[in-house]
Amino acid sequence: MKLLHLTFTLILVALAANAQTTEWKAAAAKAVITPQETMYLSGFANREVPAEGAAMELFAKTLAIEDKAGTRFVMVTLDLVEVPHQLREAVAKEVKAKFGLPEKSLLMNCSHTHCGPELKYTELEFTGLTDPLRKERCLRYNAFLTEKIVNIIGEALKSLAPATISYGHARCGFAMNRRLKSDKPTGDPYLNSPNPEGVVDHDVPALTVTTADNKLAAILFGYACHNTSMSIKQWHGDYAGHAQAMIEEAHPGTVALFMMGCGGDQNAYPRFSPIFSMRHGQSLATAVEAAIDAKPKPIHGPLSLDWQTTRLDYESIPTAADLEKRLETSKDYDRKWDERRLFALKKGELRDHYDYPVQLVRLGDDLTFVGLSGETCVDYSLRLKREFTGPGRLWVAGYCNDVLAYIPSKRVLHEGGYEAYRSIIYWSNPLHPEKFADTLEERIIGKVHEMWK
Repeated sequence: MKLLHLTFTLILVALAANAQTTEWKAAAAKAVITPQETMYLSGFANREVPAEGAAMELFAKTLAIEDKAGTRFVMVTLDLVEVPHQLREAVAKEVKAKFGLPEKSLLMNCSHTHCGPELKYTELEFTGLTDPLRKERCLRYNAFLTEKIVNIIGEALKSLAPATISYGHARCGFAMNRRLKSDKPTGDPYLNSPNPEGVVDHDVPALTVTTADNKLAAILFGYACHNTSMSIKQWHGDYAGHAQAMIEEAHPGTVALFMMGCGGDQNAYPRFSPIFSMRHGQSLATAVEAAIDAKPKPIHGPLSLDWQTTRLDYESIPTAADLEKRLETSKDYDRKWDERRLFALKKGELRDHYDYPVQLVRLGDDLTFVGLSGETCVDYSLRLKREFTGPGRLWVAGYCNDVLAYIPSKRVLHEGGYEAYRSIIYWSNPLHPEKFADTLEERIIGKVHEMWK
């Protein structure tokens, strides 16, 4: 009887261990996406010359996850300044046709490096730049990029294998709020300068994927800070590129993926030097190692996925008379913005609202990803983590799926400055008629609450 009891106990232990290792299937893949022909850099408005080669390769990376019920989810991270909605739509269309993945099963996030290639060409009508090949290069690169992303998604899905998924987090301190109140009576009320008293989110979330033979296959990690620690004329992944490379070097065979947080009003300080970029990357990589070392907690399923949009209104919609009057005195980028708006208005294409995507990815009750679109300011992640205080962890990311503009909080919108208003004039794809109405924060946060139920 004792032998029978022991045998039965061992069988139960074996079944329990097997159930734990097969609860998830996962795999990661990556591809180099560094441009192979002459292209212009994206980010910073005053760049008028093409990139001068690569100081660091740029990558597209993907992490695919499948639960026991067969529900699949794919995360794509990109060493690029943005995810244009056209790119997201092209990739989503392909992966649905080839792999049967619905829209809610795909999340795309960019690191927001300002040393990546430009992806959009529609604004060239108004920039005054006359390079006849610029639009063609943008189109070719977008086709190349779409193919690369779809291929690595297919590679990861084909390689899905039993795995354990765990979550941990640490902190990293080089991000600083960049909105400093001006002491001048005129001009922008908030300057783009270091503000050590400003709000920040120094959390470094880290998700690890370990294979059945106990090998670390992937590390997904995040941070809320602009990738603008350098301003060189070469392709480069900035601090996030350094951090990913350092983690992969420390863990051979592992794919390290960086997920940008709500860093719209955060900069890395000090900045504008390759040495600072490397130091910040090392700091972040060290924080990820600390998160891994601090006994990450196993994550259980099932996967629950949702994708919805919420309506963002604008403060006002200008008339043709308004814009024609502005054009009598406006200059520089203000004038280009007025010209674009008037052109769109006369064609009947000036939008009166924006359908803003929000994505929720829940891994059981243990971890939920909130994917917010646009250059989301840090107030969003701080507020959401305050309001969702259940047993599971909340991972809030900005720069997901559709980098449509800066997304200021209500506080930032009322304070004014670059993130609140000035930045909107640089966007032409999509073109915005005016700054957002101050209902935007409640619309976005309210949509997350609605989707959570």
